[in-house]
Amino acid sequence: MVVGYGGRRIIMENNDTSYYGRILIKALATNYPDNYYIIYSPKNEQNKRVTALFNEDSVRLKYPRTHIHSKERWYVGGGIVKSAKAHGVNTFHGIDDGIPSGFNGSNFPTVFTMLDPLYKNAGGWVNRMLMQRRARKACKIAKRVIALNEVDRQTIIDHYHVNPDNVEVVHPCFYEGCDDAVPENMYEILRSKYHLPENFILYKGRFENDDNLIEAMKLLHELRNRKISIVMLGYRTDYFDHVIKEQAHDLHIFHRFKQVDKVHHADLTAVAKMAKAVIIPNTDRMRDNFKLINAQRTGALVICKDTPKAREFGADAAIYYNDFHEGAELLSDILEDESKKEAMIQAGLENSKRFTGKVLADNMIHIYRSVLMHRRLWQQ
Repeated sequence: MVVGYGGRRIIMENNDTSYYGRILIKALATNYPDNYYIIYSPKNEQNKRVTALFNEDSVRLKYPRTHIHSKERWYVGGGIVKSAKAHGVNTFHGIDDGIPSGFNGSNFPTVFTMLDPLYKNAGGWVNRMLMQRRARKACKIAKRVIALNEVDRQTIIDHYHVNPDNVEVVHPCFYEGCDDAVPENMYEILRSKYHLPENFILYKGRFENDDNLIEAMKLLHELRNRKISIVMLGYRTDYFDHVIKEQAHDLHIFHRFKQVDKVHHADLTAVAKMAKAVIIPNTDRMRDNFKLINAQRTGALVICKDTPKAREFGADAAIYYNDFHEGAELLSDILEDESKKEAMIQAGLENSKRFTGKVLADNMIHIYRSVLMHRRLWQQ
């Protein structure tokens, strides 16, 4: 089987789509190496985020020939369809940025994945409208539409009027680095390297208004153990400098507050293990559910905002709160009872088995094959 991917956003951007595309193709190439996976991009560009993918013998990057006048037109029109047929592609998989219009009416087996069905984070209402319009067309072309959770599946059915039989849920997998072993002596080395406090809860992500960081600060303030700090991992923003730091001063927890610009990706697992808990104050977005399953896989205690998406991914292996008072009480109770804490961590590790690369690859290959089989039956 040869699978083609619309790879403009996988190759050229650094966002949720790029992250999901990388872990998907990596999982497929690792578990089904006999297939070929071709990433199509309008430009011959690579970056360090995707270079590792091309170390896999079954992954290829394809882009327009130099004499093609409009490479962007090749990518969104019929040119990519001709290329896919020439390369022996059996199934084309568009991820978030739509399916090229050339596939419309071609009966070519196509699959479409939406990470954010309403494109709330598209950047302004104009981009959101354009992305939704592109997604609506892709849903009409695709033989199968994939959502990453049950909430998004229902949104796709209701908003884009897609036949429920054609919409399936395929959960993502955790980052493979979460399984990396950590030597015992590494913890003190990293504590010194990043100047980490002895006891802390960890937040990793952006510093913006919609990340609910003020609630995380208030939760820290309400904890019964006043020796616990919060480590915020991410690049500083104006919101961080003018709102978050001011809130830390107002709550009198500035001495329990530590910000780190960047932790090397090889050290993330160890830093998460060192934390008393990993806090995820916003779980409405897909990126935050990635954080949840990654944190559970590392063996960290997870506390997060209570939403249907969080419950679907975290199951009974995370602490869920509706407001910071409740969150502080629940987290304090767990931290004060070592047996409860250990049981919660073990439950998280067990729950993470639902999100392995093997499970993701098996589910996706099943969909590719079912789409191919449907085409063959239709042609008979």
